[in-house]
Amino acid sequence: MKIARRLIVWGIAALIVCLWCLTFTSAEWTIRRTILESLQPINSLKANIVKTEVVDAKYGNLYAVEGYMNRATGDELGVVYVKKRGAIWVVSSKGTGP
Repeated sequence: MKIARRLIVWGIAALIVCLWCLTFTSAEWTIRRTILESLQPINSLKANIVKTEVVDAKYGNLYAVEGYMNRATGDELGVVYVKKRGAIWVVSSKGTGP
């Protein structure tokens, strides 16, 4: 019984790690992961993320995000810059405006 329980726990842990790794493969998933990491799980699912036409050489692609709040100030962080580094996407900047 203990072995079966350990296998289930390790299987669930491996699944969570695999899903977390997948969030680096898409710009939108990277933004949602960033929202989730700021302890806003509902907002990470409900946020409206729209890619704009702005591409900055330093910061990357600009995305407009509705529903991402700064917990300290209560302000909405309306834009996120996401840059591709190799095979993964990373958030290079976030704030209230470009």
